[in-house]
Amino acid sequence: MPAKTTEQLFATHSQYLDVSKATPNDFRNALNEIMPRIYKLGFWREMLLEHSQDASDGYVSLPQNTDAIIYGILDNNPVSTRSLWHDYKMVGTNDQDKTTLTAFIDDGYAPVYRDLEADSNYKIFVATLKEPFNTLPDRGKVTVKYRQYADAADAPNALIPPDTVLKGASFNEATFDFSTLTGGPYPESSIDADSDVTEIISITWDNVETDHPFIVKAKYKGISGGAQGDDSTKDLLLAEINSKRGSSRYRRFRIGGTNASSSAHMLLKRKWVEVDSSSDLVHMPSNAILKHALLGKLGEDNADLERSQYHWANVASLLESDTDSYRGAAKPTLRIAPDGVGAGMHGMY
Repeated sequence: MPAKTTEQLFATHSQYLDVSKATPNDFRNALNEIMPRIYKLGFWREMLLEHSQDASDGYVSLPQNTDAIIYGILDNNPVSTRSLWHDYKMVGTNDQDKTTLTAFIDDGYAPVYRDLEADSNYKIFVATLKEPFNTLPDRGKVTVKYRQYADAADAPNALIPPDTVLKGASFNEATFDFSTLTGGPYPESSIDADSDVTEIISITWDNVETDHPFIVKAKYKGISGGAQGDDSTKDLLLAEINSKRGSSRYRRFRIGGTNASSSAHMLLKRKWVEVDSSSDLVHMPSNAILKHALLGKLGEDNADLERSQYHWANVASLLESDTDSYRGAAKPTLRIAPDGVGAGMHGMY
């Protein structure tokens, strides 16, 4: 079955909710409870997607609706994916936390899609992504925590260190309220932050108008400590936002052996993103799987463990059957490489 909106699924599956909790909002809350569990039950149909990204900076940030690399290609060459701190344990890294290994190496999570360039100043903006691209959401707030050059130890107006060196929990904060915009239209607006931002600590948002996507971006404003100047070619995307509330978190992978023209093409595993509107899409192989998941939740809510286990076992079984049917003749081949990727007993299986 193709992806459907929460409104479409509510029309066909609301009967499996508790009678006292059968509103569209209750249904979305139920989906936000059961779908993360289903997403972790394997690589079933609709769980994988392709994504390409510039890798010239020695890292990639996965889109917020994905959480893992299944296969990766760097500059048209397949490379392996390694676990967190793999390069530290194998060969170490330099003082800039950049790997020397040509592989996708798990680097945890980052608050932004692209890091701000060192020795550069930026100003933070929000811009609409909704057609016709001429107006921002009409309500909600975005809060950015950041550090700025004026607080650095080498800034001209710095006090005696470490009084103005921002470390640990120290930060500046700016909040932008969409409801304060009048007149317009406003395709973009600056957040009331400084023009010498050097690092983003976090981006959060709350009570934003539903179904109105927008981005947070950093506009280049010159070299730190130097003259200010604009250069749109150096502007950076920080976050894409299309939910009522949340915080930006991007899965990050370090890559070694890159150059100024490097690019990565990846097969990614989809991650559940909480739904909060009637038009949000849900990827589900079949109606029967969602039915059993909702009934399993209902059993748990009513302390009926046996019934709950029965329905969740059916979910796992149906997902496995669907995956096997979807593969067709493309069956996975078992390969053993005792000495790691690229070595081992080729042709053994």
